[in-house]
Amino acid sequence: MRSSLAFLFLVSFLPACSGGPGPSEPPSGDGPDKPDEAVALVCDLMRAACERQVACGHPFINNTPGDVDACLEAQRCETVSDVLTSPDVVVDPAAVANCVAAIEVASCGALAAQGLGIDPSCAHYVVGTRAEGESCRGGTVSDCAAGLSCAFEGDTCPGTCTRAPERCSEGSCGANAFCASDGTCKDRASIGEACDETLLDFENLRDDPCVAGAHCEAFVCVANLDAGAACAGANLHACGEGAACLCADPANCASDADYACRPARAEGEPCNMALDCNEGLYCNFGDEGRCAKRGGPGAACGDSYGACQHPLTCVDGACAGEEPLIADLPLLEEGQSCVESGACPLGMACTCDNEGCTEKRCLPAPGLGASCQEQMLANITPFACAEGLCDLLAGYTCVLPAAAGEPCPVDGLTLACASLVCIGGKCASAEQTRCEE
Repeated sequence: MRSSLAFLFLVSFLPACSGGPGPSEPPSGDGPDKPDEAVALVCDLMRAACERQVACGHPFINNTPGDVDACLEAQRCETVSDVLTSPDVVVDPAAVANCVAAIEVASCGALAAQGLGIDPSCAHYVVGTRAEGESCRGGTVSDCAAGLSCAFEGDTCPGTCTRAPERCSEGSCGANAFCASDGTCKDRASIGEACDETLLDFENLRDDPCVAGAHCEAFVCVANLDAGAACAGANLHACGEGAACLCADPANCASDADYACRPARAEGEPCNMALDCNEGLYCNFGDEGRCAKRGGPGAACGDSYGACQHPLTCVDGACAGEEPLIADLPLLEEGQSCVESGACPLGMACTCDNEGCTEKRCLPAPGLGASCQEQMLANITPFACAEGLCDLLAGYTCVLPAAAGEPCPVDGLTLACASLVCIGGKCASAEQTRCEE
């Protein structure tokens, strides 16, 4: 089963920040020299992906049922123009061509499993051009060339394009740092200091950009909530270490008033989400929703989010690194059981079919504006909505990633924005995600 949260930067259609595999040198001067030509290239790639998705009948870039045009509209490919306002970010025509070719030859099961992670070119068709040692300003899409990341010393700007060292892992950064999404350890901020949740790797369940006793809220570190405080709708880490936002009875949570900061569940206790469980544990839905130990290399695992320690993922039933590539997913039909994993058809989502979620079936997915939290209990995936994405980062609502300047419901990190960031009720531009020199 693919790692859905690591895939978020792809499914929001903006490419992942540079730092993974890709061309070692910036694109040469033969790329498109006009923004509209670059946008056309990206939209052509997305059309090719949509054509393949419709032919397969199963989602791998969005879950929109219907024709190719509906799929393409949901991709909002034109919003890439916002990223390209930077003179240091370009579209690589060769990467676009390679990505299209990879999509066209891949099996439907492999696309359902890996999506646009099917080939490194699909993660790096929009790339920075600044070389190793040059200054950089970071951002949702880095201005450094592929294979480099923008490293900052403290709060200074600009940073420096740096070859990434060996990637950090869960717990390897110590008490005063966290393992960021670019694979490097970064210092935690104190209460009242600026913080940036976009730097988090969401598969590192308990990491936080703030010091112990604090969490990041609206880009500032604030004190955690007290024990017993109401927490419905709060940041996932707001209750602090050893605690979680829980209702007293996991099987009967009727309203927001039932949720309060309580001691996190111990091994073997019932749970609804991974963060309901104490550190080192996850919520194992293969065991009727009970907290279990997260696995190391080679440990048995299932579909439940967090089953493997970061940065491991569950591959063919065992916790492993990035290799080998994830195998094809079974292609399911409406009403078919998805307990053993598999890709539900377009417009469907794996949904709990009994109280303990031991039975799951492919059922109609919720529409835009509707809650997708119920689907998250069955399978952590951004493709739990019939259109757009399930906002795993803020509120579990079906959203269509909006362009810069368009309204967004929750400040902070959110899939409701193509830039992944909402500031003052409006989607941030790519420029706003970069530091100011």
